[in-house]
Amino acid sequence: MLWTVIQVTNNFTINNSGHIMRMNHVYKIQASAVSIIISGLKNKVMKAPFLLVFLATLSFTYFSAQKNYEITIERKISSDACIMGYLSINNKAVCYTLELPWENNAKNISCIPSGSYKGILRYDKSDGWRIQLENVPDRDGVQIHMGNYTKQIKGCVLVGMRANLSECSVQQSAGAYAQLKEAFYGTSDPNSTPNKNITVTFK
Repeated sequence: MLWTVIQVTNNFTINNSGHIMRMNHVYKIQASAVSIIISGLKNKVMKAPFLLVFLATLSFTYFSAQKNYEITIERKISSDACIMGYLSINNKAVCYTLELPWENNAKNISCIPSGSYKGILRYDKSDGWRIQLENVPDRDGVQIHMGNYTKQIKGCVLVGMRANLSECSVQQSAGAYAQLKEAFYGTSDPNSTPNKNITVTFK
């Protein structure tokens, strides 16, 4: 991903040894939405591999610095069989959601009340990564995870890239969940867990 976003101004040359020359101007380099200004290097030489390592490190720092991971679930369609809507992360729509219908917050047969909840990560399930909601009134173990039908949940939220209203189902759930994970880690291949505050809001 880094290769597709690096942009360097045209006031430089690269010799046959792979060195970046003529660093006697101000250069603006953009990597993963991070703007870097390099100046005052007058006629110094910087090896391209060092520059790429520097940019990759700065990109990782940028994503790690994003302290909030805010999920918003907009409940748009409600029926006797299910509730469907969509999920946004930090105000960006990502996928569809599927929940049980509202049955006065009864365990195992109802969706949970609207409101905001703290989220934590769990790694002990078969899929290896889930977001669990904390302090849900009279409920426990409520999570966001993969699945297709309401018969697979007892209060949790399923996600999918496609939705079928007539069947109360979501499809391409694995793809939707991969997007949730990538948005959290800032990469599709994480090697560490950033320290982020997770908030899940149901509207």
